[in-house]
Amino acid sequence: MARAYSKVLNASLAIVDKRRESDRETHVMNIIGTVKNRNVLLVDDLISTAGSLVEAVQALKKEGALDVYAAVVHPVLADPAIERLKSSGLKELVVTNSIPIPRAKQFPLIRILSVAKLLAEAILRIHSNESVSSLFTRVGVEA
Repeated sequence: MARAYSKVLNASLAIVDKRRESDRETHVMNIIGTVKNRNVLLVDDLISTAGSLVEAVQALKKEGALDVYAAVVHPVLADPAIERLKSSGLKELVVTNSIPIPRAKQFPLIRILSVAKLLAEAILRIHSNESVSSLFTRVGVEA
């Protein structure tokens, strides 16, 4: 997936190598690729306590990254995620509304995008016996 995003965005690829110690603890081990003097977009499927995301931001900044953005599909945002994010150095966090985000957890760093049209189109295609997978392709790049 990372390679597909890189191709669609016409951007170079770097990987944050992390090790999961437990269900609530991960550690960044290495940054594979060049991030020095570059803006970085972190892409992940889920953010729970924000521990690994914040550690990744810190590691990227230490390697010379400029602004660090993150795009995450499912924003669980369990405690202490919000406090961690507020002091993370992250420029912006873009999430979907696949999980409702209570007002108390919304703050200026977070931009919420709706998945309503995508889900509606998927339901329509299923009902019409049409392809759903074609919703997830871009300019010749398959997810």
